[in-house]
Amino acid sequence: MSEAPESGALLDEDATVALLLDLARALHLSYVPSFGVENRVKKAARAWGLEVEVFTLQTLALTEVRSGASRRVDFHRLPFNPHWNLTRAASLLLLSESIARGKRTVAEARAELDRIMASHQLHPEWLVYLAYGVYGAAVAARVGGGWWELVAALVVGVLAGGIHFGTLKSERLDLQKSFLAAFLGTLLAFGLTFVLPRFDAARALFGGVTLLVPAMVVTLGSAELVGESVEAGISRLTYGLLRFLMLAVGIGAAGTLWRLFGPLPVQMHANALPDAVVLVIIAVGGLALTLCMSARRRDTPWIVGAVLLAWGVQELTKGVFGDKGSPLISAFVLGVAGQLYSRLPERLPSTIIMPGLLQLAPGFVGTRAILALLGVPGQGDDARVFQMLLVALQLVMGLMFAFMLGLSHDARTRTEDTRRAKPAESSRHV
Repeated sequence: MSEAPESGALLDEDATVALLLDLARALHLSYVPSFGVENRVKKAARAWGLEVEVFTLQTLALTEVRSGASRRVDFHRLPFNPHWNLTRAASLLLLSESIARGKRTVAEARAELDRIMASHQLHPEWLVYLAYGVYGAAVAARVGGGWWELVAALVVGVLAGGIHFGTLKSERLDLQKSFLAAFLGTLLAFGLTFVLPRFDAARALFGGVTLLVPAMVVTLGSAELVGESVEAGISRLTYGLLRFLMLAVGIGAAGTLWRLFGPLPVQMHANALPDAVVLVIIAVGGLALTLCMSARRRDTPWIVGAVLLAWGVQELTKGVFGDKGSPLISAFVLGVAGQLYSRLPERLPSTIIMPGLLQLAPGFVGTRAILALLGVPGQGDDARVFQMLLVALQLVMGLMFAFMLGLSHDARTRTEDTRRAKPAESSRHV
């Protein structure tokens, strides 16, 4: 007669552990850093009476459940989704917080999690493709392009958006789509030189494919290194480097193919737009970015503000440090702003950091460096891969210094949990 309750308890534990693993998977897909995933899953398990240790990497979640003298270990493969969905991320944070407060049973949490993960896209695909193009045009203006560079970047951006957004159903095509978008985008940018008046193909190309630059992967990897999740941080940074390399290989392959049929387009001087016009265009690009990131309406002004903040700080530092400004200071300011924003209820630091970091990513220097290696003249003395790496290092350092302040909700909570855990560990050793 006693076997039935034990069997029922085992089934309940199985269902709870399965839900915790699925919650970790969902948070991971929503660009929550590994220490944030682990902290939230632990709190959820504690609310349901389980003692759980969680360890997550780029593609793996491992849980150890202790119940009395027994223990069980479960693991779950974590896919990687390159698309940003801030609405889904906010819903998952709200769910995890309600579980931690004891307001959700396992069955209720399972139903809510399934509903969140099954939700459809907020906007029609054609509108998202257009938003990719509009944002690409805004980036072309930000890096010194004129009106024709904006037009070309808009066309290339729509193509890149179609490749990126249209292949989300396949989780194995992230690296391949980076190559494909860079390859076809480069051919399209070169081809537009025969259709449009003379324009700078490098600025148009970078604007069009900029949303494929793995800026957020680098951001999360940096945060995880500072947050003592070294294994997860290193794997993320390695993956981000692979994404960069795939973009470079795509541009290089397109240039090689183009030279089989004729010379590469000559680098043209772009007529930069006035600062006031660029400011308006960047703000419009921020609005388009909210569609690309599937953000909530309430986050729209914050995302636009983050875009303008990053661009404004970078422009101000140019007056002190020269033409490139100070990516380190810009990234530090952005990281602090993102952490302060995350202290508000139901807010993610990535809502501020991710769109802002896209304004600072050294992809344009890298694009020019690749074109210079292909033999396209007129790329300038700073068109070197080494320069791109220096800018990227400054961005990582700036974010690391900001995260070291520990202003975010997840960082402060994780520190408090660690302090509470140490006395317990000491008592077990006594």
